[in-house]
Amino acid sequence: MAANQFTKQAYEEFVIEADFSENLITGEIIDSQSANAEDKDGTDVTSTILDTNTLANDGASKVSILVRAGSASASPYKITLKCITDHAIPHKWEMDITMRVKEI
Repeated sequence: MAANQFTKQAYEEFVIEADFSENLITGEIIDSQSANAEDKDGTDVTSTILDTNTLANDGASKVSILVRAGSASASPYKITLKCITDHAIPHKWEMDITMRVKEI
């Protein structure tokens, strides 16, 4: 899934990704990545919302992670995926993704 925002139910777990391909120059790839999440009040909820064991890059231009849990009362969440490239002077890129939790 690649989007700057999405809606899910609390039970659902799936992988989201940030595509930095438009930021990278020819031959440049992602060298490292990080992720964090905050609820609507700015409280760090990384360990609740993200499975950091699944944080990875595709060896090129995308960073992915599994999202899980959440509650409608703490929604929307801001998930931030960051990367550092292998360029001689490393480039740093960041993408914020909004996650809304809604029970249907």
